[in-house]
Amino acid sequence: MNPSRSVVDEEEETRRFREDAAIVLGQRVDQMVDISKGLLDVTDTGPAEAMWLASRRTRAALDMFKPVLSKDQFPGTRDEIKRLTRSVGRRRDVDSMITAFEEIGTEMDEEGEYGLSRVVESLRSEQADCNRTLASLTNGRRLQALRVRVEDLSGRSLDGEGDARTPAYRSPEQIPGSARRLVAKRLKRLRSSVPEALEPSAVHQQQRMRVSAERLRYLLELTAEALGTQAHTARRAARGLQEILGEMRDCDLALPAVRDQLAVFEQEDTKAIVERARGSRDLDPLLVQAAPNRNLYRGPHLAAVHLQARRQMLFERFRRLWLEQSRQGVWVALESSLGD
Repeated sequence: MNPSRSVVDEEEETRRFREDAAIVLGQRVDQMVDISKGLLDVTDTGPAEAMWLASRRTRAALDMFKPVLSKDQFPGTRDEIKRLTRSVGRRRDVDSMITAFEEIGTEMDEEGEYGLSRVVESLRSEQADCNRTLASLTNGRRLQALRVRVEDLSGRSLDGEGDARTPAYRSPEQIPGSARRLVAKRLKRLRSSVPEALEPSAVHQQQRMRVSAERLRYLLELTAEALGTQAHTARRAARGLQEILGEMRDCDLALPAVRDQLAVFEQEDTKAIVERARGSRDLDPLLVQAAPNRNLYRGPHLAAVHLQARRQMLFERFRRLWLEQSRQGVWVALESSLGD
């Protein structure tokens, strides 16, 4: 092989990769700007979910294109995206819990639903706090500054002639070795969660696996054309894992909220009973039966049962899915394609 020709090929590959970086990151910023317009409306939870996914995809793109991005601008841009991801992620989690509790409450009697509504009230307050933080991170000036950061990061203006929108990105037929190595790293991380994650109580490993599946999926969205059919199959498989493990995570997040509310009811009732029993030598059981919140425990308690039962069902689906993917050789095939 002609050494000079090899150098030229590498330079051309790097140039194309840098152009792809500008297009992809520009698309991500455009998308976040669009989503931000309805983000603070708590009557529609869709934008928060969409912004959360968009910011995660942006982080995945930053990871892939890092070798051709400005080393000076990279840390600041990454940290800004991380702040947005954390903030909108918390808002999305609260939205998810509120929706779940409201749906469970509609199947209960009036007192059960009211008991559960106390959980929702506390979450509404947290939702408002999330929005205050989001408002500061997603105002027009802040997002425009992020767009400028991305331009500086990729070394290319994102504006087109007569149109500020970024041109469409098409997954390239060739990617540099750094991108292949990153896919291999993400795949190894995903597979390392097993067998621990296949145990029902391994919550930490399951959520670690969810993050790994998400990162692999979003990376394959950008590289699948270059990696072949196996990569497209693996991308769909990673999405399936991400979604079901995400639903399990939602159950894990919601359970502490109902248990905290039950503890509040217990504290309120204990205080009331002690006040009513003041001056007595011992506690009259009738006072316990007349506890102020005696009819409100049922809502949060049954919600906890609902969440635990649903999580168990989701876990069984997750376990079957992983075993089926492994039996079909999805991950082995992807690993083999990376070694070509």
